[in-house]
Amino acid sequence: MLNLNLPETREYFAARKAQGFSALQVMFTGFYGMKNRDGFLPFEDDDFSKPTEEFWAHSDKVVKLAEDMGLYLMIAPLWSGCCGEGWAGAKKEGGLKPLNINGNEKARAWGRWLGARYGSAKNVGWLLGGDKNPGESHELIRQIGQGLHEIAPTQLKAVHNAPENSSAAFYDDQPWLSLNAAYTYREVWAHVLGEWNRPNVRPIFLSESGYENEANDGRWGNPFRMRRQAYGAILAGALAGHAYGHRDGWRINDRWREGLKDAGSAQMGLVRRFFESVNWSDLQPQSGETWVTSGRGEVGKDDFLPAAKTPDDDLGVVYVPVSRAFSLDLSGFQAPIQAQWFDPTNGEFQAISGVSGGETQEFSPPETNATGESDWVLVVENTK
Repeated sequence: MLNLNLPETREYFAARKAQGFSALQVMFTGFYGMKNRDGFLPFEDDDFSKPTEEFWAHSDKVVKLAEDMGLYLMIAPLWSGCCGEGWAGAKKEGGLKPLNINGNEKARAWGRWLGARYGSAKNVGWLLGGDKNPGESHELIRQIGQGLHEIAPTQLKAVHNAPENSSAAFYDDQPWLSLNAAYTYREVWAHVLGEWNRPNVRPIFLSESGYENEANDGRWGNPFRMRRQAYGAILAGALAGHAYGHRDGWRINDRWREGLKDAGSAQMGLVRRFFESVNWSDLQPQSGETWVTSGRGEVGKDDFLPAAKTPDDDLGVVYVPVSRAFSLDLSGFQAPIQAQWFDPTNGEFQAISGVSGGETQEFSPPETNATGESDWVLVVENTK
């Protein structure tokens, strides 16, 4: 958000709202050394006890604008940084970054300062850390979280660690950790399912995976991958949602307006529309081959079938990345049953005839969807 002025921020928010997004992950202080569009740094002399009022006055306006537009902000207040660009750890040339120089007392006081300034906002949550396992900054990040929690106990708080490490990987014992941010650049099922099975239960969301139009993990981020991530994460238990990313969006570079129009963005709204059409909050991930009894594929591969159903067998959902036959055990489903294919590229449903409860049944999706690609979503519901 540092790269946009307020009218541009309004434009960006409006575009995302129109596409069906309900929340945005934003950095408020950016990478270390970044100024906002008005030319201000967040702190005087990197001292957390000296926040620059002109910098934070703009942030106040961003929070209020998002609230007025009905958007939730998951705010990264101080990005740790994976590759030396952040606020935490050691500098490449030696010495410590500002978080580590300021120390525990100032970190906690700054958390309280953030809570006092934004704690009354009902559209704000916090994403601590940032693309890096805490390491030598573990206690400092904990102090920020604790300070925030003392003043703003009801606001959601998560931690963004390095890939394959959720928030709970390092902060599972913290009373302020209320939301578990999953993060993987692999196919998402195994990672998110592992978080679903933790003994300390928290809502899960996929905070980061592949980006549209970017290949920073060696795999290109096309709309098909965006859809696999979204449906795969939610069906694996990320019922708090899936964060979509775009190469031009996270940078807010000179192509950010063009990037807003790319296909993956629009199709994320269809993900929301689909899950809002069913009893999504009772879905539970189905591992192994107890419900999907054949044709499921191998975990970790692009063609694996993520699946979830409700405990009462009133609803089941399967995301089918590659069109092929597979079987479901419908012994718990009682007639009458409604089965439909959902096209994740245009949002249209197609009814399936001849589906009955009480037995194992094979399903074969249409060969291609509206864009000529191979993925479909199956929804089976007890309509009684």
